[in-house]
Amino acid sequence: MGRRAASEALAELAFAAELLGDACPWPIDAKATAGLVWGVRQAEGATTADMARLPGMTPLLAAVVDDALHERPSPVMQQLKALLPPGLFELRRVKGLGPKKVQRLWRELGIESLGELEYACRENRLVTLDGFGDKTQQAALEAVSALASEAGLMRRDSAMAVAAETIEALRRLGGRVDVAGAWRRGCELVDEVVLVSTMAPPLPPPARVRVVVAPPGAFGRILIEATGSEAHVASLRARAEARGIAFDDHVGDDEDDVYAALGLLPTPPELREQGTVIEIGQAGPRLVRRTDLLGALHNHTTASDGADDLVTMARAAAAQGLAWLGISDHSAAAAYAGGLDAARLKDQRAELARAQGEGVRLLSGVESDIMKEGHLDLDDDALVACDVVVASMHQRYGLRGEAQTARLVRAALHPLVDVVGHPTGRLLLARAPADFDVAALIDACAISGTAVELNANPARLDFGEPWLRLAKERGVLVSIAADAHAADELRNLEHGIAVARRAGLGPDDILNTRSAAELLSWVQARRARALTTTTPTPAGATESP
Repeated sequence: MGRRAASEALAELAFAAELLGDACPWPIDAKATAGLVWGVRQAEGATTADMARLPGMTPLLAAVVDDALHERPSPVMQQLKALLPPGLFELRRVKGLGPKKVQRLWRELGIESLGELEYACRENRLVTLDGFGDKTQQAALEAVSALASEAGLMRRDSAMAVAAETIEALRRLGGRVDVAGAWRRGCELVDEVVLVSTMAPPLPPPARVRVVVAPPGAFGRILIEATGSEAHVASLRARAEARGIAFDDHVGDDEDDVYAALGLLPTPPELREQGTVIEIGQAGPRLVRRTDLLGALHNHTTASDGADDLVTMARAAAAQGLAWLGISDHSAAAAYAGGLDAARLKDQRAELARAQGEGVRLLSGVESDIMKEGHLDLDDDALVACDVVVASMHQRYGLRGEAQTARLVRAALHPLVDVVGHPTGRLLLARAPADFDVAALIDACAISGTAVELNANPARLDFGEPWLRLAKERGVLVSIAADAHAADELRNLEHGIAVARRAGLGPDDILNTRSAAELLSWVQARRARALTTTTPTPAGATESP
């Protein structure tokens, strides 16, 4: 164990030194240090003094080895790690990513964690990076997915990928199978996938997939119990006891039968976190459904970092039952994504006009970067020509407190910003939300009439439930956006629907339940009102992102 810890310490030291380069506080030869790793691991029975005599071992390296052998924190490693984002050390676990490639991902794309690497791969950012390309990107994506499956929590999409084979196997047997648990309740992250089936799986399910077999006639009750939450099930049990009903003995193939026997309307799964029940005769909540969405904003094409062109995206949207699709490729500040300047944006609008007629109406737009001081990276002449403007931050996540709040509030008050995209900038299991007063942003949106986005990409799901509830309370509309970088990612909308329902949002709370004509009328009215209630920002921004 000691030799393994010592060799790992040297490997981390070499990795950190190469990433830091000239900024490394000690003259560490990264290659020579990496060359010592195997020698230390194989030095069975060697003492600290023996290892200090290994060729290439310097006093500084010997001190790091000695600390590791004696299970002491290394001051050298502590100081080096303080100079680097901690997530970079996780990138070492990705096969094919040596220090030089990790350094490029960090310096050129701002990637600092496994989650950010996965997101960048899904946005096709590695394809055009020198020394990477399609194969490297795909290999990195597969490696990150494998590592993520070892973590304690799973995103909604990862959870379904883990359970997919078991679900298919149960369906092939001819049995009924429903997804239950936290996933069905619309939770953003889950620790396991719970399946309720009328049949046992033919093979043991993978780790973190649990199959509950319902006996004949009890599927509904078992599905309720397996869905949870504990508080909701406890409230149903208490109601059954008060009515003299043996809850565990109740039969019924459907949940509706169980609720009806208790004098209740079925509680939507996403609202079952508490002990809330809905009496028959009460007006149950009308939560948004996927079929309520007539269109979706915030989608990318090959013009920036998308994988598919306009026509392919349009046809996919039509196949998904959408009537319109908003195209909002990245803007110029997102150079890593091939962002569009004003001239290229104008060219895209012309291309978009030629691509109409593929079963959906295409709306022109842009995802304009929010700069450090809250300006946008495109001038007002470029923005006003777009049907819809989404403004998002992609850099400067490290701004804190008042500075970050002021930045986002200023963007929300811009008369030409129609939607604030993925407002907190979080990546689930990868990057924490930016540090700012979210309520102040929502209040600014209420003043200007700007909508906030529920980015349905399962890596983001941003806004989250608490802020969506506050947006509803303040009368701020929510755009459920796929943030699709490929045609099949329009299916992300389903994840957004789950979170929106969990927050209690109905069709009237959602911007994209409107027709294209209604949406465009809303944009024009919103911009006109914003000009009278907010202070116009200067056209164009000269600051750096």
